[in-house]
Amino acid sequence: MSQITNAAEQSAVAARFAVLADQWKAATALLSSTTAMVNHPAYRAIIALGAPVVPLLLRDLEREPVHWFEALQAITGEDPVPREHWGNSMAMATDWLAWGRQHGLN
Repeated sequence: MSQITNAAEQSAVAARFAVLADQWKAATALLSSTTAMVNHPAYRAIIALGAPVVPLLLRDLEREPVHWFEALQAITGEDPVPREHWGNSMAMATDWLAWGRQHGLN
């Protein structure tokens, strides 16, 4: 029974993430301010989903270098991005994806 509940919970988190991510992407597509992007209510709600959303963030990051870096850092408490990669979305995405593979999350 717990596997069914777990699968249902994972499905619910995935559905909620999809809705919030779409809202966030639509609302922030034309913004250049990272601060405005990460302070958007949908972004904050994604962070509030906690650890179950990390694999979903990594999967989305793999498809496109969307700015999930602060969310990943806030949820995991980690930052695998070396200083020389700051500001380079492609390099930052690569760093996070490598981190995810090391932790069996993607």
